[in-house]
Amino acid sequence: MKLKSDDLQLLRNPLLFLLAALLISLVWWMGSWQYLRVVKGEQDAVRRSLGAARAQLENARTQRKYFGDNQATYAELKSKGLLDKQKRLEWIELIAQLRDRHQIYSIDYNVSAQKPFAGMNANLPVLTSKIDLKFALLHEQDLLSFLKDFQQLAPGVFLLDSCSLQRDGDANGVGAAPNIEANCTMQWVTLKEKGA
Repeated sequence: MKLKSDDLQLLRNPLLFLLAALLISLVWWMGSWQYLRVVKGEQDAVRRSLGAARAQLENARTQRKYFGDNQATYAELKSKGLLDKQKRLEWIELIAQLRDRHQIYSIDYNVSAQKPFAGMNANLPVLTSKIDLKFALLHEQDLLSFLKDFQQLAPGVFLLDSCSLQRDGDANGVGAAPNIEANCTMQWVTLKEKGA
C-alpha cells in the first residue's frame, strides 16, 4: 500500500496529535517517576526520624526504669553518707559516745587523708581514708559491740580491713583494768558525685 501526498495531509493532524499525546505521556510519566522518588525519599526520612524518636523514647523509658529501680539504693547510700564529704567531727563525737557506752578504757585513732580507692575504675570517683584504731579493752566482746554500733551509727561507709587482739601479759584478767589491746584498720569510703 502506497500513501499519496493527499493521504499524508489527511493523516498529518492525527499524527501530530498522536505525537503530542506520546510526548505529554512521556513527560507525565517522567514527572510521576520523579515525584515518586521524592515521595519515597521523604518517606524514608520520616521512617528514619520515627525510628530515632522511638529509640529516644525507649532510651528514656530504660533510664526512667533504671533510675526508678536505683532510687531507693541511691537514697540509702546518700542517707548513709557515701555521697557526702567526710564528717570527721561527727565521727570523733561518735567514737567518744561509743567508748563511754561500751566502757572501753581508751581509743586512739588516726585518719589519713583521702586518696583514690585502689583498684577502682578511674571514671568512678571513689575516695578512701585509712583509719587506724587502737583500743584498750577489758573484754573482747566490748570490741565486737563497739564495731557493730559503729557500723550502724557512723556518718559514712566504712569497710573493716582487719582487727588483731593481744592479751596484755601483765594483766591477770581480774578486776577493772584493761587486759586486751586491739588494733583495727578500716577504710572510710566516699563517692564524689559528678559535677560536685
